[in-house]
Amino acid sequence: MKKLIPVVLLILLFTAGCDLAGINLTTTTQSAAINSFGASPATISAGGSSTLSWTVTGATTVNIDQGIGNVALSGSRVVMPTSTTVYTLTATSPTGISVTATAQVIVAGTTPTPTPPPTPSPTPSGVPVINYFTASPSSISPGDFSTLSWDVDNASLVTIDNGIGLVISTGAKVVYPAMSTSYTLTATNSSGSSTKTTTVLVSQESSSFDIISVFASVDPSFYSGNCPTTVTSNGVIIANGPGTVSYRWEDSEGGIKPTESVYFSSAGSQSVSTSWPIGLSGTFWVRLRVLSPSEVLSNQATFTLSCSSSPTGGWTGTWDTNWGTMVLTQTGDSVSGTYTWDNGHIQGTVTGDTLSGIWSEEPSYTTPYDAGTFVFILSPDANIITGNWRYGFDGEWEGSWSGTRISD
Repeated sequence: MKKLIPVVLLILLFTAGCDLAGINLTTTTQSAAINSFGASPATISAGGSSTLSWTVTGATTVNIDQGIGNVALSGSRVVMPTSTTVYTLTATSPTGISVTATAQVIVAGTTPTPTPPPTPSPTPSGVPVINYFTASPSSISPGDFSTLSWDVDNASLVTIDNGIGLVISTGAKVVYPAMSTSYTLTATNSSGSSTKTTTVLVSQESSSFDIISVFASVDPSFYSGNCPTTVTSNGVIIANGPGTVSYRWEDSEGGIKPTESVYFSSAGSQSVSTSWPIGLSGTFWVRLRVLSPSEVLSNQATFTLSCSSSPTGGWTGTWDTNWGTMVLTQTGDSVSGTYTWDNGHIQGTVTGDTLSGIWSEEPSYTTPYDAGTFVFILSPDANIITGNWRYGFDGEWEGSWSGTRISD
């Protein structure tokens, strides 16, 4: 292979006197695309949860109402509506064009929460109008939640205190106050501001920190291909207030991950994840175990793997390659052999479908000109190899090396 010296022909093209007049530049107006938006499960029992999932392309901003706010182009969010709720996703392109999609979560035994009738208070002309700002229910027990709902007209900026921050003009937000809390909504425009306050009373207030729910999922839930592969486990922990949660991951094969912790600055949810290298075919499960402040187990998130791999001794045989006939013998993970170009020798190690090692040729069988490294990849049917070679042990690849099986 060292005797094939490539010739590089450098052609310099010079163009003079080009007239760019008459070239028309055109622009296009592209709208965002909502590829998917749905809720799973679509029907839940009172107190249960559903996961909103979405995928959007071509957007600069993506927003979901009901108090969720701005989100990434793709993702998921656990929601716990107290009544049947329709969520609207709005995706806006760089040119300001918006598209929407909706997903409904049905809470069994309930009907959609009616929108409270507008009851605007008299306000000075021009300032924002807060049609309503309510908390439902307005009185809860420790660890329960309330839903803030609001509708504002003529505002350029709407905020809610107690850590909620900037919100859209019409929406809802689930809150988990650990004690009785008054929330103030402030609506602002160039003419001034309007405010309205609503209070959530927490009966028998307690500083007890506890877990409301734990949920686990796996990505991907099904895999077919070469193993080992990496499986990612995702979890959501919902707590009733500020505190630190200790947890660990467990799997169906008896595997236990080291204990980790996550801090909650207030009531709400936190996402956690881990990854597992899996090398066997079958159906497995993982789950999330919260250890403190109390022991809580998540669901068992199942996933299925269908592993394929090269047959044992798959490199053994005679191959017709671009560097002559090559004869290889595989023993375990080791492969050795010869090829006809300059009485060449091969020695390498197999990892999955890849063989990497050293080639050497006469007269010296040593670097820098008579030896180097190579890498081959075996096709799924074990009949084709493709790869590259180079002089020495590092640097750019010098050329390709490929072939087909002649015989076993």
